[in-house]
Amino acid sequence: MNISAKMRKPGGVCAGLSGGIKLNQSFIFQLMRLSFVTTLIILTTFQLLLATTTKGQNMQSDMVTIGLRNESLASGLKKIEQQTSLRFYYRKAEIKALIGLNLALENRTIEQTLQELLQNTFLSYRQVEGNILIERNTVQTTYEIKGRVVDVNHKSIAFANVIIKQVATDKIIQSAQTDTGGYFRLTATEKGDYLIGISEVSKDSLSLALTLGDMKTVQLPDIILNASIKQLKQVTITSKTPILERKVDRLIFNLNNTMAASGASLFDALRVTPLLTVSENGNISMVGKGSMAVMVNEKIIYLSGTDLANYLKTLRAENVEKIEIITTPPAKYEAEGNAGLINIVLKKNESLGWRGSVSSTYYQNTYSSLNNSMALFFRSKKVSSSFTFNQSHYRFILKESRDITGQPSQILSDERRLGSSPGLQSGLSIDYELNKHNNIGFIYNISDYKSNTTFSNNYSFVTGNAIDSVLNTTGKISRPVFTQTFNLYHDLKLDSAGKKLSSSFNFFTNKPEMRNDFVSESENTYASVQNNNLSKYHIWSVQSDLTLPYKWAKIETGAKFATYNNSASIAYYNQILDNLVLDQTRSNDFDYTENNLAAYYSMEADLSKKWTAKAGLRYEYTLMDGYSPTLNQRNKRDYGALFPTAYIVYKADKNNVFSLNYSKRINRPSLNSLNPFAYYTNIYTYFTGNPSLLPSYSNNFEFNYLYKGMFSFTVYTQHTSDMISHLITVNGPEVHTSTENFLSQDNLGAYASFNRSLFKWWDNSISASFSYASPKSKITAISTPNGISGSFSFNNAFKTTKQLSFYLNYNQNLPSTYGNIYTYSQRSFRVGATLKLLNNNLIISPGYFLGNTTKYEYRYSGFIQTDKTDYNYNTFSLGLTYLFGRSKVSGNNKTISFDEKRRAQ
Repeated sequence: MNISAKMRKPGGVCAGLSGGIKLNQSFIFQLMRLSFVTTLIILTTFQLLLATTTKGQNMQSDMVTIGLRNESLASGLKKIEQQTSLRFYYRKAEIKALIGLNLALENRTIEQTLQELLQNTFLSYRQVEGNILIERNTVQTTYEIKGRVVDVNHKSIAFANVIIKQVATDKIIQSAQTDTGGYFRLTATEKGDYLIGISEVSKDSLSLALTLGDMKTVQLPDIILNASIKQLKQVTITSKTPILERKVDRLIFNLNNTMAASGASLFDALRVTPLLTVSENGNISMVGKGSMAVMVNEKIIYLSGTDLANYLKTLRAENVEKIEIITTPPAKYEAEGNAGLINIVLKKNESLGWRGSVSSTYYQNTYSSLNNSMALFFRSKKVSSSFTFNQSHYRFILKESRDITGQPSQILSDERRLGSSPGLQSGLSIDYELNKHNNIGFIYNISDYKSNTTFSNNYSFVTGNAIDSVLNTTGKISRPVFTQTFNLYHDLKLDSAGKKLSSSFNFFTNKPEMRNDFVSESENTYASVQNNNLSKYHIWSVQSDLTLPYKWAKIETGAKFATYNNSASIAYYNQILDNLVLDQTRSNDFDYTENNLAAYYSMEADLSKKWTAKAGLRYEYTLMDGYSPTLNQRNKRDYGALFPTAYIVYKADKNNVFSLNYSKRINRPSLNSLNPFAYYTNIYTYFTGNPSLLPSYSNNFEFNYLYKGMFSFTVYTQHTSDMISHLITVNGPEVHTSTENFLSQDNLGAYASFNRSLFKWWDNSISASFSYASPKSKITAISTPNGISGSFSFNNAFKTTKQLSFYLNYNQNLPSTYGNIYTYSQRSFRVGATLKLLNNNLIISPGYFLGNTTKYEYRYSGFIQTDKTDYNYNTFSLGLTYLFGRSKVSGNNKTISFDEKRRAQ
């Protein structure tokens, strides 16, 4: 007979309204106070936004001072707008090709400046009140020059630079690049003699003389560029972007300049990113920070574990420009979580059309597993979209021991788990450009996973050297999880200088259901139990962010409101004969509601050529209400706090960069950890939450040094109070794990990394970290000695041919202490290869991973609990990926800040 926990129905409307009014009195007061502050910020900001002269201007008499150095016409027009109240209107397609312009820095009239910019083009200008129209000159003749650039084997050369120079004036009138087929197109407006120059970093440059006459379209024969070893060496030394760069609030890892960007998924490329650690199950953590959030193009997403790994595997490393490591998140982002962020910046490609990829990866250890994925991207002039789909079926075997020693009666346990987790995950995003100022779009993600695990464990109760009794437990755990996320957004571009207002609405729902059927028996005991845990999460948020770049500073401000609703039900059934009987003393319903309101303001400015500073302030106010009808117990609390951030960067010279930053963070309890009732794994072992948990706060300082874009060194210190930690209590055969705020800790650490191409065929990165922890406990029974930890890693990539490369990585974590938890040494080894076939569209990726058993000790004054887990980390993998469509098409890669989902997992 199957009986599952059911959700209770809410109370009457009148009762809900009455309780809601009382509950929200404090919240309404805080809302009014915060609304006043937010309104003041917005009004002040819009005064700056609208602070432009309203006096009419005349382009024949009014002066501007601008200069251009190999810039576009659009850049020149933007500079005129910044110095005047005039606004330019033009067709983007008509001025897109006008790049590489040079203009001496002088004081001229607006008309003289436009004449200089538009000479030898097919464009003209005219003023209509406060606007200037840039138009095609219909009476002017346009000459079109077409051609194709190839190598000595007549294979097309993509992205070669092509210029056309007028001999009479010795001025470059247009610059362009070849497309993926090697083709280019140039235009000129006058008859006469011209020079066409073609260059590419690994080839000899070439110049062609051309005379334009009566023929309006000139088709050139294929232009052959010869390889130049000398030029290649010169470019490699002087022009290559460094692997590492330091910005005011983040470290930039230029993935595009490494071998990891070729033929790999983004998930694999993150393994060699400085300051990051990527586990086999998809968890990404930062040195000194723990778990962290991931962004794509400056927008936070949240997926965890397998979901996160599967999503990152749909992104190709070749399409990633750089990865930004943010160890101290600015005020713009949530203060939640003592963790950093990474921002994945995708390449900006404007090619129209579609592209896609399909991939499949096979894993083999004790059992076989499979992961299949597909990604499609489409882009037109108005619409960009992305669709991803993932199907996976992982199977695993896990061996675990948990021993409680150091007291007269010891408990020794061994457990074996066998599980499988089939799942489906899909996402669709569409972005539509309404006009040049407005974009709207939506993002929808859905996932459905079903985890099934069978287990068997035995608990031996020992006194001295004699076994008193043995409890054997066998059972089955099923955990289906269905998740949906919907995001709707609007971006308003306020002007051409980059001022932008972004607004979004986000909704998340999650329905995890856990059913644990187990039988525990010993010589004198028999119990057949079904323990069900059903939760239903609803989270939604609205937010608005305003970005205001000025010459003297960049201002960011915004506000956000989020609400959490969780209804949980735990039911404990004893099987008596053929019936399941509910045990009311071990069952419980729990309802939890939380409202968060936040506002922030930050400013970034260049103090001089060498100094840059950024500071921000974020305020977050929280109102929470937890109610257990079973106990008739209610816990209500509200609290607010300010979270400052500050950064300063000093660029001593091009080789040496120093930075210092500070932040304050908050770590709120997960929604599961607030439920006061017990969840059992056998009749003697159970876990309970704590509705009285407080948030934990941390203060973080960090000093960074970067040398020549290849050596990075970081020193950090951190103080954390009221840490949310597990407390284990042993009472005879019973082992009870609860959650309390009983620890505070001071950390001091250092991290160093070296990233460089030792040879053109060998990329090498080495990193090492060290930390010292000094914890203090409010509970005298918990031992909290000071501890140290360290780690080091070696990552190597070897390119044998253009189609074949290898990698060899090793990582070692030294023993460490965190609070009262001692972690033993852990290591991992990874080796693999990448083979590209069919014009680089088919990628074959074999690999081998070897890890070791994890081992932890929870240390108390009266006993020690030792946990040891063997995840069977001895895995061979084989991946196949096929790329199709136009390689330069970018879909809708926008994501929305919705970090609240993290606490509902």
